[in-house]
Amino acid sequence: MELIPISHTDIDTLQDLAIRTYTAAFGHKNKPGVLEVYCDSAFAKAVILKQLSHPESYWYFVKDKEHILGYLKLNIGNAQTEFKEPDGLEIERIYVDLPYMGKGIGKELIDFSISKACKLEKSYIWLGVWEENPDAIRFYKKHGFEIIGTHQYDMIAEIQTDYIMRRKLL
Repeated sequence: MELIPISHTDIDTLQDLAIRTYTAAFGHKNKPGVLEVYCDSAFAKAVILKQLSHPESYWYFVKDKEHILGYLKLNIGNAQTEFKEPDGLEIERIYVDLPYMGKGIGKELIDFSISKACKLEKSYIWLGVWEENPDAIRFYKKHGFEIIGTHQYDMIAEIQTDYIMRRKLL
């Protein structure tokens, strides 16, 4: 298993993977139409290309030989969706494709995120997780994250509540 940086030439693969993994994760818990509207907006090629160009965002595919198993998006500085504190690193997107769930890939992505944050001399990592996603909340707690608050997450067609979870590093 290896993590490789995502480039602009990977846009079609990334867009397909992002929509597929997001739909698998949240499709069954959203009202009809909400997820589709969100995916059309959040995963539009122009939106992804702009985010890929941000110098304080780091995008990676996780691969096993020729298969892409998932992807990761990390943000620091002004790329962070909230806080924008210089000592924090945000895990904005961490998704494993459905056929590869339960194989330890999520843990590898968390470990990589911690390593990246330490190399960048950050004192904590944080993320937002939907309050209606108990499996993910348990996963993050198992890996040392604590709920420190909430924020509103704009799904375009409705507003949802996310827990803000943080793990101290230093």
